[in-house]
Amino acid sequence: MKFCPSVTLLIALIFNTGAAFGADFGSAPKQQNPSEWSLTFTTYGWIPWMSGNTTVRGRDFTVAANPSDIFGHLDWSTLPAWMSYAEARRGPIGLFNDVVYASLSGSTGFSGRRGGPLRADVSADYTQVTVEFGGAYEVWTGANPLVPASSALDLVAGGRYWHQDSTITGSLVLDPFVRETERSGSVDWVDPFVGARLRNKLANGDEMVLRADFGGFGVGSDFSWQVLATYNWQMCLLNGYVLDGYVGYRALSVDYSQGSGDTLYKYDVLQQGPVIGSTLHF
Repeated sequence: MKFCPSVTLLIALIFNTGAAFGADFGSAPKQQNPSEWSLTFTTYGWIPWMSGNTTVRGRDFTVAANPSDIFGHLDWSTLPAWMSYAEARRGPIGLFNDVVYASLSGSTGFSGRRGGPLRADVSADYTQVTVEFGGAYEVWTGANPLVPASSALDLVAGGRYWHQDSTITGSLVLDPFVRETERSGSVDWVDPFVGARLRNKLANGDEMVLRADFGGFGVGSDFSWQVLATYNWQMCLLNGYVLDGYVGYRALSVDYSQGSGDTLYKYDVLQQGPVIGSTLHF
């Protein structure tokens, strides 16, 4: 295992600041006792495409946003985004938490749905927070005593808290007439979910993970699902702890609605795209 060069330290400063300030490039790897708790902490960026439909106070809009639209309209007047994943593990038991926060200002990824000659020029101020919390339990392992590689299957269950705050402003145009309109709404809900996760530890210490879950069940949303595939590779040692590179692909879909008529809020959207970041193993 090599020690972190200056470029990797810069990455660590961005993604895992606290550990980077305490960096000791001469440290040996920390030895982990399997009977003790271990912790991994990942900070990452999700580069998503968004597609679907939303209804705010009874008015329907189409959602079609690409990464350029999303990153070009991050709201820098406040914290624009934060994404992290943490997992504590001891033996077959794991406890995890995932946070995704993004705030957009003036996004053009929304368009009004109207028929005939009526059209809508739309922009949106939009904040979304998802906080995932849950547990995992290892139900199968495929370790080979002759090869330093292994596979394991976890069952996962937990909850996913959603918060959305939307203010959609637009001009309804029926040439030559123009009418300004605005719709805003804020909602919170929690979706239970269940799923499975396959972990593959490679001989060189790298790890591939495939996870799928589904939930909602009418408790929060009508239905939600998620698929996540990631690859972690060992980059170097930072203050005696292993620092990994982290890449993958994530898709998250939810179909939620509440109210009716002029109070209807509906969000039926798929978010999908690559993820990239770094992981520290404590």
